[in-house]
Amino acid sequence: RWFLGVAQRQAGRNAEAESMLERLAEFLRVTLAADPAGLTPLEDEFATLQAYLEIESVRFRERLALEFVCPDDLRTALIPSFLLQPLIENAIKHAVSPTSATVTIRLEATRDGEDLVVLVQDDGDGGHGGEVRPGAGVGLGNVRMRLEALYGPRGVLQAAPLARGFLAMVRLPLQRAATVTPIRSKAAA
Repeated sequence: RWFLGVAQRQAGRNAEAESMLERLAEFLRVTLAADPAGLTPLEDEFATLQAYLEIESVRFRERLALEFVCPDDLRTALIPSFLLQPLIENAIKHAVSPTSATVTIRLEATRDGEDLVVLVQDDGDGGHGGEVRPGAGVGLGNVRMRLEALYGPRGVLQAAPLARGFLAMVRLPLQRAATVTPIRSKAAA
C-alpha cells in the first residue's frame, strides 16, 4: 500500500509537471511571436498575462486567485506589448509570494473619455500599511519611462499601497487597430 501511494503521488507530480511545461511552452510561443516594441490588442495582452499566471498558479495553487475584467468594446484597444507584465510580476512577488493566505490579483480595463485605463490590483499584505517594500519600484519605473516615451504626458502610471493590497493604474490614449501610431510620433512628424 505504501508503495502504491508513493507511486500515485509521483504520477500526479509528473502530470502536474507536464501541464506546467505545456503552459510554459505556450507562454514562450506567445512572447516570442509578440513584437516587444509594438502595440497589441488588449485581449492579446490579457491572454499573455493569463498564460503567465497559469504557470504561477501551479506554483502557488490556492494562494493565487485571479479576476480579469475587460469589456467587449475594449478588447481591440491597443496597448504596448508586455506593458502590464512587470505590474503583474510585482503583485506576485510582493503580495502572493510572502504569504500563505489567498491573494486575488485583479486586472481590469475601463474607458475614461478618450483614455484607456488599466488597473492591476492585489489584496495582499505587500503594502505594509502604506510602505512599499525595498526593491519595489524598478518595474514601476520602467513602465513609467515606457509610457512617457510612447505617449508623453498622456501616458501615466500611478501606483500606491492600499489599506489592504496595492494598486497600479495605467492611463494612456485609447487607440484602436486603425490608429496604431503613438501620440508622440504624430507630434514629431
